[in-house]
Amino acid sequence: MAKNLSNLLQKGNLTPKERYLLIIQNDIERATTGKEPLTKADIEALQNWQAKTSNEAREWNKYNDGWKLSGRAGIDAEFVYAETKAEYYRKNILTAELANYPFYRERLNALQALKKIKVVDIKEAIEITNKQREQKLRNGVSFNYAVYKLALETLKDDYRQDLKTLYDSVEDDNEYLDNEEIIANLFNGKDELTKEAKEKLAELVAERGYNKHTKEYQLFMYFAGIPIMEIAKKWAKEKGIKPSTQDYEWLEKIKGGLKKKGLTREVLDKAKAEQNLTGEFADEEWLLTEKIKEILEQYARDNQTTPQEIIKATCLKWLDEGLLIKDYTPIFNSKQKNTFSGDTKHQHDELFKEWLKAKDKARETLNNLIDKGDLKTADKTGQDKTITGESLYNLKGEFEFVKDFKERVDKYQANLGLVYADDNKERKGENLDRELLIADKDGDGKLSVISMFGMSIKEIEGQFNQQFFTETEKDGETYLEFKSDNIKEVFKTTRQSLIDGYAKLLAFEDIHKKLSKIYEIDLTFLITPKVKQVSEFIDLHNTYLDNALEDTLGFGVGFGLYKKPLKTSENFFIEREKIAPDINIAEDYGKKFYEIFSDEYNY
Repeated sequence: MAKNLSNLLQKGNLTPKERYLLIIQNDIERATTGKEPLTKADIEALQNWQAKTSNEAREWNKYNDGWKLSGRAGIDAEFVYAETKAEYYRKNILTAELANYPFYRERLNALQALKKIKVVDIKEAIEITNKQREQKLRNGVSFNYAVYKLALETLKDDYRQDLKTLYDSVEDDNEYLDNEEIIANLFNGKDELTKEAKEKLAELVAERGYNKHTKEYQLFMYFAGIPIMEIAKKWAKEKGIKPSTQDYEWLEKIKGGLKKKGLTREVLDKAKAEQNLTGEFADEEWLLTEKIKEILEQYARDNQTTPQEIIKATCLKWLDEGLLIKDYTPIFNSKQKNTFSGDTKHQHDELFKEWLKAKDKARETLNNLIDKGDLKTADKTGQDKTITGESLYNLKGEFEFVKDFKERVDKYQANLGLVYADDNKERKGENLDRELLIADKDGDGKLSVISMFGMSIKEIEGQFNQQFFTETEKDGETYLEFKSDNIKEVFKTTRQSLIDGYAKLLAFEDIHKKLSKIYEIDLTFLITPKVKQVSEFIDLHNTYLDNALEDTLGFGVGFGLYKKPLKTSENFFIEREKIAPDINIAEDYGKKFYEIFSDEYNY
């Protein structure tokens, strides 16, 4: 602007428009920077100018009238902003409870867990612990699992350590090595899988991600070394499906928070380089990883299919393109020693061969014990038989897995879960997964009123009283509801005020953008910050609501008290990117400015 002012002042013979623009631009410079390019003499000379012709007078009046109308528009925008802000803060008491709802829900979950503790006297406690012990003995141990545990126990130390390097939970979780063995058997000594083997493997991989208890699909699961997450991401990339604009805005906020904590892109890249990772934590890749579950489930709903079917089809396609040959080579066929957790001492294929030898030897040992009568098996349908708990408990010898079994039998496990009556995974058997509270009971067999535990629970419950929100159950889903229609109406009104206020301010911002071209200086400096502020109000509204509805994954999950995400009976989120400038304001002011400026105002 300084250059424009200098050029115009040197010109001398200024038009009325140039004179008026000089005055306006000087005022804006003073308001935005505190500096005043024109001297008092310059301003007086410009303001005291007299029009010599009617054309000059009309030109001066045009820009003067436009400026007065722009001032009125600015005042109207200020009123809109003030009203919107007031409405937003008016619901602060509602918002505060919404923001704290996850905390409330977690604590309520913890209280429910405490209430689940079974109140017993000492006689009942002894009976329950004995019942659990008897049930464990009845359940016994799967023959195949016993083979697995004995094979690990008898494997040479360096090979056992290599298996831990490959999979750190190998001592407790047999699925990884069992699945690697399934893959090896499907190859059946050949270089490639047959069509039938690919179909079978793709089905097994897809099923691996489905949790039958929660009835949810979990993308973080693996089948042997095959990550289901990567299959899902491959599907999304091939479909050209990307996270939404709102997701990218969310990512920018996350990055801003990381920056405040000193976790800059450079720091993350350095950490990545030190771990020899390439591209894994790139912004778009990371965002896709975060949002892929939502994307996959939404696509499945829209196209009347399931995540399992999508994963199966994508896995099958990838198998044709080199999965297990070029990508994620199974250990039976791998000449490598490197793993995510470090290098193994032995090549993976050699390690796998030793593991199979150890399993064969363990199977032979257990079968010999069964043949001699030292171990007994229960009648069992299916491929896997069961070693009876009694025979395993009474077995003489120094097997570590037998010692572990005896310890588990003798130890009461308060949160063991439903103990299965047999191995068909149907929930038969008694519910023994209870912590026991040995305390005085009243005549009805309930916790005594003068119980320290009971009184403490009531005192804590009294501290968690939600004024505005409650939860209701319907058709297996949990809904977050308002406690009254009046509260709901207040919430909806303030939500709508944010939408309306934002739309009006967008219209005023557009008007000032057009005026900026006419007066040749940015006139949005007073409007844009207000638009940004209301935009942040909307984002906070969505954030608090989203947080209130999220999964409860804290205290109580291991006690059968997992709470699914909440739902709402109506959509209370605000889709900010879909809000258009208010048409009434745009047209009303548009007509008035057009009457003043004609085609100079791009109406």
